[in-house]
Amino acid sequence: MNPVRQVTDWAKSLIAAWRKRRPARTRDWTAVAPSFVLEFTVLLLFGADPMVAIAAIGAAMQAAGEWPRPRPFRTALALFHVLTGIAAAFAASTLYHAVPASGLAWWVDRGLPIAIAVLPYCLVKCLSTQLIVPLATGQRINRSLPLDFASGLPAYFAAAAIAAAVAAIVEHRLWDVAAITAPILFFVHRAYEAHVARVDEERLRKEISPFIDQGMAVIDRHGVVTHWNDVLERMLECPRERALGRPVVDAIPALARTELPRLITAAFAERTPQTLPQLTLPSATRVKRMQVRVLPVASGATLLWDDLSSRTNQVATRAAERLALAAEGASDGLWEWDSRTQEFYCSKRWRAMLGLPPRDGVGHVSEWFDRIHDEDRGTLKAALQKHLADGSEHFEHMHRIRHEDGTYRRYLCRGVAARGPGRVLRLAGSLTEAAEPLVVSGRAQGAGAADPLTGLGNRAVFVERLGQRLEDFKQRRNTSSFAALYLDLDRFKIVNDNLGHLVGDELLTIVSRRLEACVRPGDALARLGGDEFAILLSDLGDGNQANTVAFRIQEALSAPCSIGGREVFTSASIGIALGNAQYSTPDEIMRDADRAMYQAKSRGKARHELFDADMHAREKDRLGLEADLRHAVNTGSFEVHYQPIVLLGSRKCVGFESLARWTRNGTPVSPITFIPLAEELGIIEPLGTWMLQQACLTFADWKRRFPEAGLDYVTVNVSSRQLMQRNFLRVVEKAIEESRIQPCDLRLEITETALMDSPKEAAQLLNELREIGTRIYLDDFGCGYSSLSHLAKLPVDALKIDRSFVKNLLLPDRPAIVESILALARTLKTGVVAEGIEHEAQGRELARLGCTHAQGFLYSRPLSAAAAEALIAANQPLGVAEGVQPATGDAAATSGRDTTTPGAVDWADALLSRR
Repeated sequence: MNPVRQVTDWAKSLIAAWRKRRPARTRDWTAVAPSFVLEFTVLLLFGADPMVAIAAIGAAMQAAGEWPRPRPFRTALALFHVLTGIAAAFAASTLYHAVPASGLAWWVDRGLPIAIAVLPYCLVKCLSTQLIVPLATGQRINRSLPLDFASGLPAYFAAAAIAAAVAAIVEHRLWDVAAITAPILFFVHRAYEAHVARVDEERLRKEISPFIDQGMAVIDRHGVVTHWNDVLERMLECPRERALGRPVVDAIPALARTELPRLITAAFAERTPQTLPQLTLPSATRVKRMQVRVLPVASGATLLWDDLSSRTNQVATRAAERLALAAEGASDGLWEWDSRTQEFYCSKRWRAMLGLPPRDGVGHVSEWFDRIHDEDRGTLKAALQKHLADGSEHFEHMHRIRHEDGTYRRYLCRGVAARGPGRVLRLAGSLTEAAEPLVVSGRAQGAGAADPLTGLGNRAVFVERLGQRLEDFKQRRNTSSFAALYLDLDRFKIVNDNLGHLVGDELLTIVSRRLEACVRPGDALARLGGDEFAILLSDLGDGNQANTVAFRIQEALSAPCSIGGREVFTSASIGIALGNAQYSTPDEIMRDADRAMYQAKSRGKARHELFDADMHAREKDRLGLEADLRHAVNTGSFEVHYQPIVLLGSRKCVGFESLARWTRNGTPVSPITFIPLAEELGIIEPLGTWMLQQACLTFADWKRRFPEAGLDYVTVNVSSRQLMQRNFLRVVEKAIEESRIQPCDLRLEITETALMDSPKEAAQLLNELREIGTRIYLDDFGCGYSSLSHLAKLPVDALKIDRSFVKNLLLPDRPAIVESILALARTLKTGVVAEGIEHEAQGRELARLGCTHAQGFLYSRPLSAAAAEALIAANQPLGVAEGVQPATGDAAATSGRDTTTPGAVDWADALLSRR
């Protein structure tokens, strides 16, 4: 026979025998295994290598015994425990041989190395089971690891002493002593194993007992109760004191007449779980029905009790509570009609929909039928009879019901019949107030009258209905006011892009149903396409009613939508256009409602705006403004103004900030107006490129002509749209090359907000700009939303303190923001430029705090290129004498600067105000 095959078969039989002998048990390093005594005995008799070999064999056999059906993860874990055993043995043997002789008593020289060798052995075992395995498996780490390590040492020291005794017996051949001590050690070992098993079971029982809602009792092999939890004490109305230390049938005599004693005996005999599906027990309050499971354990059995009667009652109670809560929270009215007694139940919402006092109760079915319109009562009865006769699954009927105010309103009634033997017992369902259906003409029918996704009318149907309403108003057939609402869902594209179009379609359907619940009888609702909806409010007492409906829609859409197990949120921007005789077509009303909707979006979304005369004037002028702005960008009809930046110590001009100016038909246009418009029209990039080129050419000319002026740099503001240009780096390089300016003479001012749009991409671009020599200024620092962690990663050369902080610099109770910015700049090793200096005291205070550069009306307002050139040629300190007010009021007005609004002419401030 093959020797390898023989060895393999011998190993398999040895592992099988080990499995049969040793029951699976949870690894606990504090429980000393018999192999430890063997390993240390071998260490004392034969040395380190045999000990490591014995440890490896023992760990492998223990792993094989604990996982008879290995899985990949368990196999890896078993291999780890084998390696742990080898590592523990290696560490112990190494340290054992490393301890030198002390020269003291023989028992010290003999016992000290053994005691020291125990420490690394225990440390390796403790760390592997209490730290490494939990980290690898995602379990909670034992926070009291040092205490746990100390508590496990005594047992190992005792086992090491036993190993030393065994080694001494073998070494000195004291076989007579071995014959006496072997039985003692055997029984000590058995008692220790029993103690460990009891401790493990008791610990497990204490850990799980508070977290289960079942009754639990534990009995030993003799059937005596050793544990009786609080749940079982309440369930069986049997105190713990009466049950502990007695058999279960003695604690509760009624159990002797049931199948439970036989099941307990069977569980002990077969060592398999047993279940008693139904156990009936009388009690002082009621008869209880229970289910009992008997689970055998090493020292006896665990009995788990479930109270079936209590569970049934709880289920019924929860169902009733759930139904009541649903009735309270439902937007539909709920009803139930008992055909045997003619009793009619209706929810509070059902009554409120008809204008009745919202009480909950049972009345007569006539409360419903007597209110139905005469023309609809016959069709309703016919529909009910058909549903009851053909046994269809659901019933639906649209009919008119008289409201308490005397008007008839349309409601959709849905229901289902509960049938008994040979007859119908009850009908139950809901009542929904329905929007009046859109009138569909033959042309609209041919184009498809309904939206296929939501079932609402489409754009063609809505525009036709709106046109009819406008014609009725102009012909004075209906003189009450009306309005068109244009709705666009906010962030719908994000839902589509991230969650998929199926979720987007489901969201549109849910929104459609909520909008249906918001409109009134006589109103019209349609889906225009995509995420856009329109509502016609047909009859209004005044314009405020349109606002009321818009608020109702916002509230309805604010609740989360549950789609595919997740909550999706949405809101809507709503534009409102009130109908009047000045409109000639429905498209004009839709146009103005659409413009009002975009106004709502621009002001923060999730709101509504009413199209009024001011908006009409702005919209009318906007087209001309857009055309003029496009023409100005194409022809370069802008002017660059320059505001000096001074060195606070000498007040000498060392640089300029370049600012865009535009005059339209002889009137200056504020950057607050034309910069956001240029961004919206997508022409900010060519405008920014032109500004960059002009500033570089002008500053290069000044440096060549006035070398003694000591000019250091010119700054150019950069928008977020420019930063996203793919070729922006090349645009900057080209401007530097064409002007022959030194790259370090150009400073690009970028706002915090622009950087935070895409911080990683921005940081990469700024690094590339700095590599060519350009420097970066962070404009209006403190007004944005960047975090210090992002700021520390951005390559910034200087921070510009916003004028709003400088304005409050001299207030007695001001916050120390300027000081904080200066301290931060020193930490980041960047420069600082303060903006908006208007008073001499502000400049002195900034200089005292350590600020070196500043700009503001105290030194000079923004100047034309010619005026700035004259200032350079004069080469004089800037600023006015003490007591003279800076240029404000009329002077500021002539410059086009709004001193009451920080950043009225500052490009970067304009971008911030846009956001």
